Amino acid sequence: MPLHTDWDGADEFRGCALPRYCDVPFPAYRFVPGREPHPTSDPEGHSYVADGEDHPPVNLLPPERWHDNVEYLFGCDLYNHAYWWEAHEAWEGLWQLSDKDGPQGRFLAGLIKAAAAHLNLFMQDMPGATRLWQAAAMDLRAAVDGLDSPIFMGLNAATFRDELVYYYMPLTGDRREAHVFSEYPYLRLVSNL
Repeated sequence: MPLHTDWDGADEFRGCALPRYCDVPFPAYRFVPGREPHPTSDPEGHSYVADGEDHPPVNLLPPERWHDNVEYLFGCDLYNHAYWWEAHEAWEGLWQLSDKDGPQGRFLAGLIKAAAAHLNLFMQDMPGATRLWQAAAMDLRAAVDGLDSPIFMGLNAATFRDELVYYYMPLTGDRREAHVFSEYPYLRLVSNL
C-alpha cells in the first residue's frame, strides 16, 4: 500500500466503514501549522471567536454517559477523518475539566497525545511523533489499569492502545515516513446507544 503524504488521496481509506458518531459538521480545513490560518487566533481561522464573543461551552459528563457527550464524539469523528489538531482541541476542553490523574483524565490525555502524534508524523517530526505515541500508550494503559473492563467511554482502550503501538512500531526503525491510512488505528466505539 502506498504511503500517503498529504490529506488528498487518503480519503479512499479514511472513514470507510466507520460511522460518524455525531452530526456536527467538519471544519472548513484540517489545520497544519504553517500551512493554513490558525483556527482560533487568526480571524480567517475556521474556529475563530472574536474578542467579546462567547466561546462555546464545554460540558464534561461522567464516563458512563460518553454517548451523550457531543464534544467527545465529535473529537472521535475528527480523529477518524484526520482532523488531528481539531480532535486535540475538542478533547482538550474536556480534559481541562476532568480529574487529570483519574481514568477519564488519563484516557482523554491518551487520545489527545495520539492525535498530536499523528499530526507530528504528517509534518515529518519523527522525534515528536515517537514521544507522543509512546506517552499516549502510557496514558491509555493507566486509564484502564484496575478497571473491570478495557471498554472505557465506548472504546476498547486496550485494543486501541495495541493498535496505536503496532502502527507506530515501524517508526522506531525509521521505516514509516508517512501515514498508511489502510493501517491507521481508528477509534471504533461500541454502539452509540
